[in-house]
Amino acid sequence: MEQGTDNRPDLNLSGIGQAAGGAYRNVRIDGICTFVSEVECETMDINGRAKARGGIKAGRFHCNGTFDIDGALRADETRIDGMVSVNGSVAADRLNINGMFKAEGDLTAENARLHGLFKIRGLLNAGTVEILMFGKSLVREIGGEKIKVASGPTSGWRKLWQWAVPKLIVRLEAETIEGDEIELTDTTAAVVRGNRVTIGKGCRIGKVEYRSDLVVHPQAKVDETIPHEGKIG
Repeated sequence: MEQGTDNRPDLNLSGIGQAAGGAYRNVRIDGICTFVSEVECETMDINGRAKARGGIKAGRFHCNGTFDIDGALRADETRIDGMVSVNGSVAADRLNINGMFKAEGDLTAENARLHGLFKIRGLLNAGTVEILMFGKSLVREIGGEKIKVASGPTSGWRKLWQWAVPKLIVRLEAETIEGDEIELTDTTAAVVRGNRVTIGKGCRIGKVEYRSDLVVHPQAKVDETIPHEGKIG
């Protein structure tokens, strides 16, 4: 453990160990670590496997491995390259996920980019939402200004995901999706509300409410469409 310039210590762990919670400056884990309580820090880099028996609050958070967080995750800049499970809510300015992700609560961000597989039991709310699916993903609701949902490529990474997750189904399931500009592919939702809406190939939508434009792919199914004169949302 090293002392930082702002009187908070740095935490550097290589190998297998346990770390106390509390306030740190920079945290770096190369190996396997358990945090025994909540951690607050400027930066956190996880390279390996970690578990936190409490929440994480950081200016910048990067996980290149697996991390189970028994609490909320708060970070201005969040990048996940691996598998992260959060037993609470997630809040970030910039969120970039490449892998598998699960949150038991809401996820709030200015910009949210999710590439891979995810399960969010609450609301995904961001100014810009970009989803690229490599498997079945679930979210209760999505809200944002610009929302784009697409399926991953059929080669390269897709083959890797199919090896890792047998019987891979590429689909997003949601109850409600609401925004200004919405573009969906391979999505199942009860309700979609937006000003400019594109329902792409493979979608199954119960009801679409729109104001300006609606485009529905011939290989999509929409049970009901409702035009509105005023702005939606």
